[in-house]
Amino acid sequence: MSTLIALCTALECTPDDLFEVDTTPVEHPATPPRPVADLPKASSARGRSMPPL
Repeated sequence: MSTLIALCTALECTPDDLFEVDTTPVEHPATPPRPVADLPKASSARGRSMPPL
């Protein structure tokens, strides 16, 4: 926020002058998303996992 305030002060404008909102709908790709890899399973029945690598 401090950077935005500094820009508006230096340029003698408001935040509305710096931003333009585009409300045009975006088409989504026809291909399905790739599956996410499974996370490693806990190493014991007590739910403990391996330490980070």
